[in-house]
Order: sequence, then structure tokens, then C-alpha cells
Amino acid sequence: MIKSLNEIEGLDLVIIFAHNKNKKNKHYTKHQKDEYKFEMKNFFNNKFYKVKNKIFYIKNINSKKIIDLIKIQKPDLGILFGTKKVSTVMISAFKKKLINVHRSIMQKYRGLDSEFWAINNNDYKFIGTTIHFVNSHFDKGKIIFEERLKLKKNMKCYHLRYYTTLIAIKNIKKIILNISNKRLKVYKNQKVGKYYSNIPNKLKVEACKKFNKYCLNI
Repeated sequence: MIKSLNEIEGLDLVIIFAHNKNKKNKHYTKHQKDEYKFEMKNFFNNKFYKVKNKIFYIKNINSKKIIDLIKIQKPDLGILFGTKKVSTVMISAFKKKLINVHRSIMQKYRGLDSEFWAINNNDYKFIGTTIHFVNSHFDKGKIIFEERLKLKKNMKCYHLRYYTTLIAIKNIKKIILNISNKRLKVYKNQKVGKYYSNIPNKLKVEACKKFNKYCLNI
């Protein structure tokens, strides 16, 4: 996401990482390892990308330090990407110009691990990406873009994050260009999807097997 947004001429991008000091001790599953290898090859050609933007590392995305920073910076737009729920104070600091990338079709699947819940429920047509404004409710903000992922033969489960990110990047770029021209529109009659929490690892493994099998027969 950072690499792609830096391609936009004249964009002043400030990055805030919610840093987990225990990340180095985390045990990675086979799915996560395969996902990492695939993304390193396809996003970065197996080379590390050096971020040259102004970067802030914090423990808590809702910390007063970051909220004060936002008030000083006065950004035109805030983008949440893989972040936990933010506070109403944070939302207010962005003056209603805070958006979130949701990995699924939010009108059916809200919450966490949405793409895997969709697979678990045999709802393959609800795999995709939604970009929406953030409000005080979890994944209930007005939708700006919604795009379903077109599945391909032999696609693997560990490809999903890569392809849904491509959808996100394409539409985030459109939002940035449109917001400067004040032409940003939202869906009028959107539905509120069912909320799902973290999917148990056993179900996630089974969902991946189902997905891989499904894509063999496309």
C-alpha cells in the first residue's frame, strides 16, 4: 500500500505503525509463510522496500500522542489498513475523512477474517474488498467502493491477501484523486452485514482447503 501510494505525484504521505514489540517471537503458520513468500515475490520482486516517508511507531493507535499529531498535521485523508478499532476521538481528529480497507464484501461480512468466513459459508462471491468511511460502529460506515474478487483457476488461499490488496490500492488511488476534487460519493442504500470475530485456526485451515479445491474446478 505504501509503495503504491508513493507513486502518486505530489502526495505527502505520513505513516503510523502500531508496533508490536513481541512480533519477533510470534510463531508463523504455514499459511502465513506461504503468504509472505508470495507477496514478497509479487509486490517487491523479492527485494526489501525501504520506506522513506515520515514514520511514527506507537504502541496504541488511539494514543493521545497520535491524536495530537493528527491535529497538528491536519491531513486531507486518513487510511486505516490492518488496524484495530479506533476511538471516536481519533475519528473526530480526522474531521470525518477517515476511511478503512475491509477485506471482504462488508454488506454481508463485517468484522475479522471475513474472507475465510465467506469461504467457510461457501459464499465465494462475497470475497473481495470494501472501502468505507469510519464511524463509531465496527464496519458500519458509509461505503465508498466495493469490489468482488474474480477468482481464477488454481488460485490458492494464500493469494487472497495479495489480490484483495490490489483491489484496495486501485480504489484508494481513485479516492485520493476524487477527494481533492470534492467528488467522493457513497452507496445510498447499503446493507449492514453480520459481524464475525476471529476464525478459529482449525476452521481457517479447512476453509483454505475448500478454497483451493474450489479454484481447481473453476
